[in-house]
Amino acid sequence: MAAAVTIIRVILERAGAPYPIPSLFSVAVLHTLLGPIYFAIRIGRGSVARPYVQQFKLVAIYVALTRAMILPTYWLARIYHWPESRFGGLWGPDVNAFVGFVAVPLVTALIWVVISIIVGNVLGAVIIALLRGQQKPANQTP
Repeated sequence: MAAAVTIIRVILERAGAPYPIPSLFSVAVLHTLLGPIYFAIRIGRGSVARPYVQQFKLVAIYVALTRAMILPTYWLARIYHWPESRFGGLWGPDVNAFVGFVAVPLVTALIWVVISIIVGNVLGAVIIALLRGQQKPANQTP
């Protein structure tokens, strides 16, 4: 899903679609909100031991992998000098190859990984707690 969203967004941006359209296809929304919500609902409805640890692991893996998928778009933006603001600092007269290919993409990825782990796990913990609170223990009678 994340790969498809990434590809669709780049195609729309390169085709010159007006700004709001490509921004609808945001991998950041996937790994910060939608992925963690999905994981939390699955965990909250199931009988997973240590659900919060499981949520943390799933969110961390998902966000790391999705951000890794975005790195090639930053490299292409550096090579072809794409003008979108999200690629700011990748190219220009004062930007060397290390900054454009390594520093900016990795710092951006690190920032999003940290934000998504915090937001995704707080949101997920609330959802898991709510869903687990609604479940009746198996040994109680109604």
